[in-house]
Amino acid sequence: MHSLSETAIDFHNKSIVIDLHAHPALKTFLFNKRFYKKHRTGGAWNPLAMRVDLPKISEGGLNAVFSSVYLIEKEMIYDCGILSFVVSLFGLFSKKFRNLKKGNSFSMTMEMIDNFEEAVEKAKAEGLKDFEVAGSVSDFNRIVSENKIALIHSIEGAHSLDGKLENLQKFFDRGVCTITLAHFYENEVTHTVGGIPKNNKFLGCFKKEREQTEGLTEFGKKVTEEMIRLGMLIDLTHCTPKSRSEIYDINNNRKPLLFSHTGVHKMNSASMNPTDDEIKIIADCGGVIGVIFMNFWLYHEEQKNGLDLIINTVKHLKNIGGIDCVAIGSDFDGFTDPPDDIKDMSEMPKLTEALMNAEFSNEEIEKILGKNVSRVINQGWGKA
Repeated sequence: MHSLSETAIDFHNKSIVIDLHAHPALKTFLFNKRFYKKHRTGGAWNPLAMRVDLPKISEGGLNAVFSSVYLIEKEMIYDCGILSFVVSLFGLFSKKFRNLKKGNSFSMTMEMIDNFEEAVEKAKAEGLKDFEVAGSVSDFNRIVSENKIALIHSIEGAHSLDGKLENLQKFFDRGVCTITLAHFYENEVTHTVGGIPKNNKFLGCFKKEREQTEGLTEFGKKVTEEMIRLGMLIDLTHCTPKSRSEIYDINNNRKPLLFSHTGVHKMNSASMNPTDDEIKIIADCGGVIGVIFMNFWLYHEEQKNGLDLIINTVKHLKNIGGIDCVAIGSDFDGFTDPPDDIKDMSEMPKLTEALMNAEFSNEEIEKILGKNVSRVINQGWGKA
């Protein structure tokens, strides 16, 4: 096994490191994973694995993690017969699984947020106290300044709003920093490019093609304006190109926008990935693009290892938008298949060493690892 240099480890531990998109809340909710315990990861694709837990976050030198709350869309359950069967089977014993089919999306999302915070409290009871949920930008700055780990709520999929504009305020008051407007299925806000890799469309599941020429709904335009007014960061990942274009026009450089977990169109022409023109737009509004740790979206050919693809994506973002638009958005625990050479959050120092070997300057690496996201949090979360 490759051992990291002391120089890389020391530099990494002295830097602010932020992951813009990960899913510990999903696994703690669905599978009752213990957030305080270090779980075995393994190298193979495993939807039951836990790649983000508190020991791994600490070992990986993270200062903050955006904990993305993803409520499985009802359409996803009915689109996949085997998933529908599993949910129905577990629903015989668990109310939360019954509610995945019939529950209110907003209430269920709030329940997931509560569940994650309960997992955090259980971890504190186990003696892990160097972390805290950040419910505001002032919380974030205080927690990081105290050398603790900040856990930040985000939501993936505007279906969680349940079609009600007033629920944005409720999420904001609950400490939600950002919402990924689209996800796997179209919702009341926007159409979607999807997000299930072709090689994961197994057993007859996820065959429906996405309508990718449509954009925001009228409700979606109101949601965009309200998020800008409130100071909630808008995440464009999974949105159609037309939706993204409409959001750029509505925003008009008023707030930083972001792609929390994606590749770039130049290296993989999937419509989820931003084009060079879009990279420039994100840079111009002071936003960031989080590089996903999943080879399928980073390159048009599959391979096992992926640190080189991550580095090449970072280089492209820097060349097109400048170093200030580059960030990390691993999507760990999002039912993804990370590269074998950086398979969970404990291995984040490998990225720092790879950036050093690629001859990025110390200042550039600090921005990539977390300073850029810290700036966006301070500029975009809450009213100016």
